[in-house]
Amino acid sequence: MKISIGQTNPRNVMRKAGYKPWRNPTTGGESYIRRTGASFYPRFHVLLKYGSDYSVILDLHFDARRPMHKKGVRCYEDEESAVVQEEAQRIQSFI
Repeated sequence: MKISIGQTNPRNVMRKAGYKPWRNPTTGGESYIRRTGASFYPRFHVLLKYGSDYSVILDLHFDARRPMHKKGVRCYEDEESAVVQEEAQRIQSFI
């Protein structure tokens, strides 16, 4: 689910929402995660994307479990469920 926050500082918004910065070791991409339990998965994962006018777009999804890196197996991400929509509303309340 994509959330546009304009030119607001994404670090401040994500900290207020309880997210921690996380850098992907393989791609070096900037993102934020919020764990829902004691272990690393399940978690909410937000990728940052930037528009042409320097506006910030948050790409929110829910990682139910660790991705399987086998041919033909997709990772277990959810972008449109009720849980993700509730989390998107919660994040928008901090903007």
